[in-house]
Amino acid sequence: MHICLNKGSALALLRSLRAEEGGPDWTVCGVPDADPWPQKRWSRRIVPYLQLGRSESPSRSNPIEVIVPEVSAEPRASFFSVRTCDGNLPPGSFLRVTSEYTIPCPELLFLELSEAMDRAALELVGYELCGSYARNAADPRTGGVTHGIEPVTSVRKIESYLDRCPGRRGLAAARAALRNVRDTAWSAMEAIVSLMLVREVEDLGYGISEVTLNEREDFARELRGRSSAAVRIPDISLNDLPIGFNYDGYGHLGLGSADVSSLGEIGLGAMLAAMREKYVDDIRRNRELLAHGRIVLPVVAEDLVERGGLDAVVLEAVLAAEHLVGSSGDVGARVRRALANDRPARRQQLIWSIYPWHAGPSLGAY
Repeated sequence: MHICLNKGSALALLRSLRAEEGGPDWTVCGVPDADPWPQKRWSRRIVPYLQLGRSESPSRSNPIEVIVPEVSAEPRASFFSVRTCDGNLPPGSFLRVTSEYTIPCPELLFLELSEAMDRAALELVGYELCGSYARNAADPRTGGVTHGIEPVTSVRKIESYLDRCPGRRGLAAARAALRNVRDTAWSAMEAIVSLMLVREVEDLGYGISEVTLNEREDFARELRGRSSAAVRIPDISLNDLPIGFNYDGYGHLGLGSADVSSLGEIGLGAMLAAMREKYVDDIRRNRELLAHGRIVLPVVAEDLVERGGLDAVVLEAVLAAEHLVGSSGDVGARVRRALANDRPARRQQLIWSIYPWHAGPSLGAY
C-alpha cells in the first residue's frame, strides 16, 4: 500500500522517523494516488498504524488524515479523513519517506497544521521542526523526547515557503505562529521558555522578541588557556540585554533517572562523581559567561509549575540588567506591562497548558 499522510498523522510519522537512528530519508515526489496494492481494497489490517504512534488500528472516530491529488482518487474507507490537494504548491512539497507513506514537506506540514492546532501548540511544533529534538509520536505532550538530532527545516525556509503560497487556507494563522518560532532549540522545555519570552504581551508572553537560542559565545584570548572550555553556549540569550537563561529540569545532573536503591557502593560513588562533575561545569560555565559579559539565570521546572514562577525569573533578569548597565530599555517596559492586571494569572494557565504533564488544561495532541 501507499498513501500520503496529512496534518497530525504526518507529524506523528515524522516524529517516529526522526527518533530512529539516522533520521528520516526522503525523496521528493508528487501527491500519490491512494493505493492499497497488493490488496484490491482498503482495510484496517493493511495500514501500518504503529509507525504513526498508534496502539490501535484507525477507525471512523479516530481516522488517519490523508491527502489525495483529486476527488476521484479518494480512498473508499471510513477510517481515513481525506483532503484533496487544492491549488498549485511549490516544487518539493511532498516527500516519500517510507515504502508505505508520503508526507508533506516540513514547511507545508506547518501550514497544514495551522488549520488543526491551537496557535501555541503550532508554535511549539515550529520549534520542534526547526530544532534538534523530536517529541514522542504516541504521546507528544508527556512522552519521552529524542534529543541530539538534526532540524528538518528552519524559520527562514518556512517563511520562504509561505511566501510562495498566496491565498492558501491557513496562511495568516501559520504566519502569525511563525513569528514566535526560533531556530536551534535543543529541547522541548527550552522551546517552552523561549516561546513565553517572545510572545507579545497581548498574547500572554513577555514581548522579548529578540532572543537567540544556543549561540556560541567565544571567550577572550587571554581567558582561553585558563578556561575549562573554549566556548560556552547559553540555552537562550537576550540580544538586547546582557542576560541569558539555561533550563535545568528534573533530569539535570542525572537526578531524574537516578535509582539509588539499585546501586552498590561503587555505583553510587560513580553516580555522585558524575553529578559533581556536571555541577562544577555548570558553575564554571556561568562564571565564564559572566566574564564574557553575560549573566545566565537558571530556570528550573518549578519556575514553570508554580504560580508566578516564570514571572519572577523574567523580572529578575530585567532587574539584573538595570543594575549592570543602568537600564533595561524597551524590554523592561514590556516585561512590566506583562506583569500588570490579570495577565499573570492568564499566562500561568497558558504555561500549564503547554507544560509536559497530565495536570492543567490541554491544547490537544500536539
